[in-house]
Amino acid sequence: MKQFRVVLTVMLLFPAIASVSAESFRVRSMTPITIDIQKSEPQVAEIGYNDAVGIIMPKASPFLKGVEIEIKIPQDIIAYRNSMAYGVYRLPQPTPSERTIDYQAEQVTLQPLPSRLSFVLQIPVQKNHNLKTGPYSTVLSYVHDTARGPLVFRLLPIMKGLPENIEGLQFTVKVKPILTDEGGFRLKIDYPETNPKPVSVRIDEALVTNPESMQILAPGTHHLSIVSDDYRNEVRVFTVEGARVTDLTVPLQGTVPRLFLVAPENASVVIDGQPAENARDPRSIEPGDHTILFKIGDYEIAKQITVEKGHDYTISMLIDINVTESQ
Repeated sequence: MKQFRVVLTVMLLFPAIASVSAESFRVRSMTPITIDIQKSEPQVAEIGYNDAVGIIMPKASPFLKGVEIEIKIPQDIIAYRNSMAYGVYRLPQPTPSERTIDYQAEQVTLQPLPSRLSFVLQIPVQKNHNLKTGPYSTVLSYVHDTARGPLVFRLLPIMKGLPENIEGLQFTVKVKPILTDEGGFRLKIDYPETNPKPVSVRIDEALVTNPESMQILAPGTHHLSIVSDDYRNEVRVFTVEGARVTDLTVPLQGTVPRLFLVAPENASVVIDGQPAENARDPRSIEPGDHTILFKIGDYEIAKQITVEKGHDYTISMLIDINVTESQ
């Protein structure tokens, strides 16, 4: 009769992973750990046989695929199979804190500790996570919504007969984010006017329909082009890192051509028959044919140019001395 009661108790303690129920529990201590997707190194907590780790989730991130929990089990526990379990809980109240030991939460899973020195538990936070259970890791079927707050990982005894030194045994718990391979790219376009004209944005030759929203890209070098009939074309090369966001600001310029004049200090410049004031300052010029005349005293030199929309032109007056040897 005693054996039947023990078996029945074990069956009640281990519901299927998919079942979720609310319960109240007390732990000896709670260790909060905050997930930071910028840090791939695991955060470590040393906990006892009736302690817990509160996993504080980050705000929604397209780069966070899940959370990995690695548990190292003391050698003295291995011989006491099915004597301890681990549980995962969601919606803990209050928020996990070192100062609080009493909680109420919804149980996600409750399973016996495996009979080995370590195991890995992975909790996905994206539906299409591609995580798979294997010989070295177990993936929960439950997908956690990071907007619903923290998770709690808890150790607890479930049967009598634990080793006499159980109070002093330490379990090492390592928690780290599981990140996607992609990175993010955010483009900011600075327009020269308050009512911007349409532009066409392509990344790696692919048309981007919403260019100022974050783009998810593979790590590496990418090519950006911005083309418009109303602005000068812009081309950039940028690099994306995994699980990081690259920001790039591109100022646009109008298509009115500009003229840059380079001449000696004592030279005067005439453009299409009109003297040019402040000749060395950049100036806008209309598309079409133009005549540029440089004058130094009685010396004059003229040049005709054809100006096209969206281009800049530099006109330089060069004075040289030519030396030839007579026979």
